Amino acid sequence: MKKGLVKIFRLSDKAKKLTAVVLIVFFLFAFVLPFAFTLFVNASGLTETQRKMQETQQQIKEKKDSQKKIIAEKEAADKLIMELESSIETVNSEIEQHVSNIAKLQEDLDKTKVDLEKQYELLKKRIRIMYENGSNSYLEILLSSESITDFLNRYEIIKTIANHDKKLLNKIRKDLEKIESAKADIEAEKAVVEQKKADLQAKHVRLEKEQQSRQSILDESKVQIAELEKRYKEYEELDRRERAAAAAKMNKNAKYTGGDFAWPTPSCYIITSPFGNRFHPVLKKNRFHAGVDIGASYGANIVAANSGTVIVSKFNSSYGNYIVVDHGGGIATLYAHGSQRLVSEGAKVNKGDVIMKVGNTGLSSGPHLHFEVIINGQNVDPMSYY
Repeated sequence: MKKGLVKIFRLSDKAKKLTAVVLIVFFLFAFVLPFAFTLFVNASGLTETQRKMQETQQQIKEKKDSQKKIIAEKEAADKLIMELESSIETVNSEIEQHVSNIAKLQEDLDKTKVDLEKQYELLKKRIRIMYENGSNSYLEILLSSESITDFLNRYEIIKTIANHDKKLLNKIRKDLEKIESAKADIEAEKAVVEQKKADLQAKHVRLEKEQQSRQSILDESKVQIAELEKRYKEYEELDRRERAAAAAKMNKNAKYTGGDFAWPTPSCYIITSPFGNRFHPVLKKNRFHAGVDIGASYGANIVAANSGTVIVSKFNSSYGNYIVVDHGGGIATLYAHGSQRLVSEGAKVNKGDVIMKVGNTGLSSGPHLHFEVIINGQNVDPMSYY
């Protein structure tokens, strides 16, 4: 009986342990993990709209980077096209020179042919006369000599005439061959240059087509960037509404806490960008700068400029991690681009309390604090308070 009870108690202990494990697992899934997930989501500080803003910014950046690359390629191709056009002009000049040379040689060739034809006609005429006077005309001329001296003189004359005719014909024939050879050489050179021109023109046509393709991509990219920037402005308007909603949270009836403002970054007093119009380092365009940028290092402390209530502690794509503190009397201060927010909405803070760490979140080109002073919803120069 006692053994049976011991066995039951032992089974009961195991059952208790199993039950405890089941309860722990249930507790983890039912409470701890959802809470941890909530903490993770809250830590990221990103809403769906804010994620879309970041994605849009990234898309704009990628499109602009792609544009820069295409523009660089287009400029390089434009330069190459100009060089090709210059080369084509040079080749055209060479072709014109060859054409001129060929025309001159053709003229010389035609003249030489005329000379050859004239000489040939004279020779034929002389032969015809000899034939008409009988085949023995040369012999008769020699035999009719009155003396041996006369015979030899007549022989030399006949020989000289024959040699002259022969040399003249040979010279004209060689001149003709020389001119025809020179003409053939120049025509061959002209053919080479014309082929070079054809190759250059084909390359020019190919580059022009590539340029047209690049221009089409650029035009399409401009349209896409315009659409993305339009979308981003819509998100900016949403940010503005969020700020307006934050301003609406300010207690209009509360009195200003009083006293001078504390400097928001005790470790750094360097102003890297003042209040007012400026060329935005990220957007690359002129834009109103609603506060001052202080060049504090990453992770440095950011303190509340005065005592008050935290009415905004969140993330958006422009400000990154940012906090707004209501100091009463319509006066608020804004701290942006933090790496870490240390206070939540509704928290009471005293002047000098550390509320955030310097970072590089949002639309930022490097670690710094963007600091604003807002009076009745309007931004004023923070430096007027120091």
